Amino acid sequence: MSSRLFRNRFAALVPLGMATVLALSGCGSSGGSPSSGGSEQKTITIATSNDAPFSFTDQASGQLKGIDGEMINAIAEAKGWKIKVFTSEYATLIAALNAKKADAIVDAMYITDERKKEINFTDPWYTEGEAMVVPSDSTLASRDDVKGKVLGAQTGTVFKELVDSLGGSQVKLFDSQAALLAAVENRQVDAVFTDSAVVGYSLVQKPNPKLKLVDPYKPFYPGIIGAGVRKDDTQLLGDLNSGLAELKKSPKYLEILKKYGLGEANVAK
Repeated sequence: MSSRLFRNRFAALVPLGMATVLALSGCGSSGGSPSSGGSEQKTITIATSNDAPFSFTDQASGQLKGIDGEMINAIAEAKGWKIKVFTSEYATLIAALNAKKADAIVDAMYITDERKKEINFTDPWYTEGEAMVVPSDSTLASRDDVKGKVLGAQTGTVFKELVDSLGGSQVKLFDSQAALLAAVENRQVDAVFTDSAVVGYSLVQKPNPKLKLVDPYKPFYPGIIGAGVRKDDTQLLGDLNSGLAELKKSPKYLEILKKYGLGEANVAK
């Protein structure tokens, strides 16, 4: 996966285009806001772009996975909800929500003032920004240390702008996350900057003793993640916030973050 978060998650969202409904086993349509008839179990439909490590359907199991995906699963389990998944391009998620194609956006969406004009956000789920990756034996400990060094970033991301501003001796661009990390491993660069969740998940999936994430690290592009609901859906907003509050009190909250390469620095207060 590329550093999609920093290409798209800050971008303006465009009108709803073609989208595909992907239902988890045993789930029906919510038809808008969560509803239940008599003893029928409540179903909510979440909108996601189906992208790891944030919110995606595991092909082997058919289950919703990812940081946001497992958090909504935990909330739904505690609330007794069923979850249905509506997949769409990331840029169309707000339009899909407001068109009542889904009840909530659960896909690592940054809470911004511009987006709050269109939808309401829950309390923060977690925080996320960029990471600094260096060779495992490097003594570089912050952005302040990279002046005069060879720096790398992925083409098409805001990290190109970041590394251009850091006073490196040279900036090298790479077309993929894999190529970016290989450049660190092969010492083509002294440090690279990339999305922290993406690289953290990559190194959880495939540990590499030749690389390390600089830690602690204060992101230049910090972001606060929340779930989005329609302006008029105050009941669901309250339910999600109460469920999130209970999740944060449990060990499972930090377990989910660590499973996908994040940690205590990403805990939302």
